[in-house]
Amino acid sequence: MNPKTVKPDQIVFDSANCTCVARVGDKQWRADPSFRPTVQFADTAVYFDQAASITQSAYCTGVAQGFSVRYEGFPDSDMAFETICAIDSTTGRLLCTFVPLNMPPRAKVCWPAAFIADDPGSYGVFTNLQGYLLPTDWPEDAPKLPFGGQMACCTAYMPWFGMVSPDGAYLCVVREPWDTSYQIEHPAGGPTRVLTTMMPSLGVLSRQRTFEFAFLPAGGDYVALCKAYRAMAKEEGKLVTLRQKAARLPSVDALIGCSVMHTGVKSHVSPDSSYYNRDDPSKNDRLTAFAVHEAKLREIKSLGVDRLYLHLDGWGEPGYDNKHPDYLPACEAAGGWDGLRSLADTARELGYMFGIHDQYRDYYLDAPTYDPDNAVRLADGTLFEMSRWAGGRQNYLCSALAPAYVRRNFNELIEHGIKLDAAYLDVFTCNEPDECINPRHTVTRRESLALRGQCFDYLLDNGILPSSEEANDWAISNLVFCHWAPYAKGGIPVPLWNLVYHDCFLIPWSMGKGAWGTPPGQLGFLHALLNGGMGYLDTGLTGDELKQNVERCKLVSSLQTLVAHQEMISHEFVSKDRQVQRTAFADGTGVEVDFAKESYEVI
Repeated sequence: MNPKTVKPDQIVFDSANCTCVARVGDKQWRADPSFRPTVQFADTAVYFDQAASITQSAYCTGVAQGFSVRYEGFPDSDMAFETICAIDSTTGRLLCTFVPLNMPPRAKVCWPAAFIADDPGSYGVFTNLQGYLLPTDWPEDAPKLPFGGQMACCTAYMPWFGMVSPDGAYLCVVREPWDTSYQIEHPAGGPTRVLTTMMPSLGVLSRQRTFEFAFLPAGGDYVALCKAYRAMAKEEGKLVTLRQKAARLPSVDALIGCSVMHTGVKSHVSPDSSYYNRDDPSKNDRLTAFAVHEAKLREIKSLGVDRLYLHLDGWGEPGYDNKHPDYLPACEAAGGWDGLRSLADTARELGYMFGIHDQYRDYYLDAPTYDPDNAVRLADGTLFEMSRWAGGRQNYLCSALAPAYVRRNFNELIEHGIKLDAAYLDVFTCNEPDECINPRHTVTRRESLALRGQCFDYLLDNGILPSSEEANDWAISNLVFCHWAPYAKGGIPVPLWNLVYHDCFLIPWSMGKGAWGTPPGQLGFLHALLNGGMGYLDTGLTGDELKQNVERCKLVSSLQTLVAHQEMISHEFVSKDRQVQRTAFADGTGVEVDFAKESYEVI
């Protein structure tokens, strides 16, 4: 058993919310009695307690013991299902499992009722983006979750949430996050309630779903929850460190300590796009030649930047976010294949690393090989369509086809002599998993994540470091770095992701104030130091501001080189106003920052 968790002394059925009460020492963990578990349909809901027959029986296997409850005899329905609450005798964790016996099509199930922590001093722990704490009496509404609260995307970088009270804490791990959504209900002043919903897969909820609760004794906090989850991830083989990734692809170590220069070549905004400027159409097109970026690299080198990763957007002929997945050839007006190859070679000559933006989910209707039969077909038989991004009207490309498109495009890049150190496959770790009912390429949400992972593996196997938009637990084994892993608006920001996966993953941070995802009024440079991360080198700056940015990036680079392979073992608020914060790493390095004074100390 993990020594930081404790086994419940007893669990008993709680008929008020069809879940259980768990007794852990003197602590009774109860769910909100006002919560009624439901089976939800498009315009109706059926409550568990409406079943004519609710039968409780003992549940016992060689590894778990508890009880099961069978529900059947619902009005005008032959629906039937079972719930099991049992303590795993090996781990001491509580397993709450929903077992569908006969479920109607398109049914969603809201169960189990999460345990509550309403005592003064209690708070919720949520993995939305980098992570935050939500005190039970927090004076603001909880931030609204994107993508309907669906997990396995930016809504939950890791598939867990938790509650901490003065006399104990718990961690709830969602074992099928790809088919689960959640909502945080917290009106201004509290209390906090968490609702989880099991979604059907390909229109039917046909397989069991499990929620696993690990309990901690009094004194356990958000750091302890992170460490309990890290232990689980390590035990299950999910935790793959940067050292292990470097053994597979040694250039991982070359990326550590690099500053990130993010820039673009061609931008074209379609009249169909919500970003199209109708007042001044000339602003819808921009172009910067590859040769201009070469000159910029040499300028950066002259400022003493020895280690840099160049991330290039809009390098293809149609421009940034246009006509995917048919993005080739290299932009002719910017210098074509020769210009792109020269830029890549110049980066290598200067000792820099070079990578490109690419995209295999947004599927544009004006792509040369577009075929609606290749698009994601939703459970109701329709195709998703929107026209938000620069390229205008789009569907989603079925993820079953994404690996083949990746091979096609990167083979052509290789054939043209473009030597890539890294590549960024956009949105894969930010947006929700897809499912497709097209019989030619049927894909479940879980399979769609595995197919995205195949795209990352293809890059690794071809000597290219894979990155994507954000961080996510499902991709930790084959993803090296991301574009950002920011904080959500609301609550108290804390680096939950880094407390679990710091030595497995590289994250760049914007250096200034006001960047998206940086807590209001705080300097991104200090967050980069506090988290032992990478720094963004802002080439839009000039003069003294650019020199300051460069010097800050050098400091961040030096610290990351020292601690990239180290577990972040702690994070704490040193001052009551939370402006002074401290982190510590496994090698003994400590970092203390003061956001009010904009100062720092590496200890």
